[in-house]
Amino acid sequence: MDKGKLKLIVQNLKSLVELLESEVYSEPESYLEGQQNLPVEDYDEIWEDDDGYPD
Repeated sequence: MDKGKLKLIVQNLKSLVELLESEVYSEPESYLEGQQNLPVEDYDEIWEDDDGYPD
């Protein structure tokens, strides 16, 4: 492949990535929808603390 064509392809890809990032970051509520910070009921649920010793 020609070096000039490769540079153009890379430049276009970078431009597309920048455009996609700006679209995603402009509306975070569209992809954060449904995530909730629920209270943790049990320490073991997160850390899988099953070492055999009572906590």
